[in-house]
Amino acid sequence: MEDGIVKEDKTTINHSTIIEGKIKAQEHLIINGTINGNVEIKGFNLFLGPGGRLEGEVHAQDVRIRGHMKGDIKATGIVQITKEANYSGKIESKGIAVEQGAYFDAFVNLGRRVSETKPQKETSIEKPTTDLSSGYGKFTA
Repeated sequence: MEDGIVKEDKTTINHSTIIEGKIKAQEHLIINGTINGNVEIKGFNLFLGPGGRLEGEVHAQDVRIRGHMKGDIKATGIVQITKEANYSGKIESKGIAVEQGAYFDAFVNLGRRVSETKPQKETSIEKPTTDLSSGYGKFTA
């Protein structure tokens, strides 16, 4: 997907189409209509157009949201939320881009699962303390 344009084989769901239920495909998907259900297009890209609405979970490679989406996104690539978008949910991907002006209410995990992170060895050169007399926190050695 380059600048939101899918140049390879794709399926397009037009403005007048409403789908209730799961979609599973092996090509890129452009949604300008309404989907109430999960979308699974692993290895392919999803584009939600400015008039598109999606309520459900998405599994895809790259995802670009310009419309209204409520649900979780699991992408193996990049998630783009444009200024026209209205998105709420959880995002798990390798990267994310959010344009100024987008409505964006999300929990984001970029590239790591919590169980994969190793605890960091605690080293302490400076320890945070609170100075209550000034009302501000400060660092002391």
